[in-house]
Amino acid sequence: WRVLGIMGLLLTATPFGWAQSCTLLESHQPGECFQIQLDMKLSGEMRIRKEGKIEPLKLEAAAVHEYPERVLVVGQDNQVQKTARLYQTAKLTSTVGGERIERTLRPERQLIVAQFYKDQALVYSPSGPLTREELELTGDQFNSAVVAGVLPGKDVAVGETWKVSSSVVQALCNFEGLTEHTLSGKLESVTGDTATFRLSGTAAGIDLGAIAKLTIEAVGRFDLKSKRLVYLEWKEKDERDQGPVSPAVVVESTVTLKRQPIDQPAALSDVALVSVPQDWEPPAPMMQLDYRDPQGRYSLLYPRCWHITAQMKDQLVLRCMDRGDFVAQAVLTPWKKADKGKHMTAEEFKQAMNEMPGWQMEKELQVGEVPADNGRWVYRYSASGQMDGVAAVQNCYLLATPEGEQMIVVFTMTPKQVDKLGARDLSLIGSLEIPAATK
Repeated sequence: WRVLGIMGLLLTATPFGWAQSCTLLESHQPGECFQIQLDMKLSGEMRIRKEGKIEPLKLEAAAVHEYPERVLVVGQDNQVQKTARLYQTAKLTSTVGGERIERTLRPERQLIVAQFYKDQALVYSPSGPLTREELELTGDQFNSAVVAGVLPGKDVAVGETWKVSSSVVQALCNFEGLTEHTLSGKLESVTGDTATFRLSGTAAGIDLGAIAKLTIEAVGRFDLKSKRLVYLEWKEKDERDQGPVSPAVVVESTVTLKRQPIDQPAALSDVALVSVPQDWEPPAPMMQLDYRDPQGRYSLLYPRCWHITAQMKDQLVLRCMDRGDFVAQAVLTPWKKADKGKHMTAEEFKQAMNEMPGWQMEKELQVGEVPADNGRWVYRYSASGQMDGVAAVQNCYLLATPEGEQMIVVFTMTPKQVDKLGARDLSLIGSLEIPAATK
């Protein structure tokens, strides 16, 4: 009886032991769809350098994203490479130093393609160019397409750990480049059809030319019946240095992801997605960003390498970044309107440029008219010299229309960045519409 009793206990215990291990793996196929809900809350401070001192500004933000997402392309490593999303809700509300800001997605830009291209995550709309605010709203969000990559992709036992791949960490932390990370997962429990796991660790990388250091704690749930990750709460402490186009920040944020497999909705059918490019390289027009002067004086379509860093009543400041490297600054200034058919003379323009505050011209490099269309007159004046005591090169442009509208655009860079700027200044000048183009 004693032997039989022990055997009975072993037989009873064996299924229980088996239940403490499970396979945490998602197998992806093109065409499968998920309903995604993302909620984000953030608090901390932005640190602005002002008159040689660091001025902290309280920062709070909350965001909600809801959308069905269809997988379009799956890589050989079983990682999702391209998806289509139809945003039902995309809203960010933030308060910076007491100023409230709201961002939403225009109805005509609700269809968004999210993909990886040259090891970088990007989003675009097949319907037309996004604004910088829309790009940040949809591109800087937690990446639902790759979230299943935190799973080990194999059978694990309760208490067992695994390391998350570097490519997944880079995508979820929204880094341009990952320098190091220690993020690992651990299976904590298995109850019924639910496996609960935890993620913890640190990550460091580069974002917009600034160093970012993150500490991550997350808990997730994997549905063993559907074999899908259905829930993740991702907590992050984020410290970022000041960069060429972004201020220093110290923040804590929590993202809650709810994710359920669904049947393919009609809005993401093959017919509905006929506008989504089949080629892997995104079409250049869809990658451009749209800016319109609030007063309707001008508009432009510009490449994503240009970032708006200041927007004032009579000036717009952009900075060009190339893989984390600061290339040049552009300042757009609407000028006093002249009589119809007239504009500032070349000599008047050169004199005005040489009298700019902080600028000391040393050598004239290039002057003359630039070919233009629509009856516009474009004049370029390039010179080298000192800007606030630092060696610099300036490419100054004067644009004038037949109706007398005038605009000055000044590109400033260090001498060693002249070749890297290349023809980007001419491209930006060519995209300017004066007055603003009709929508």
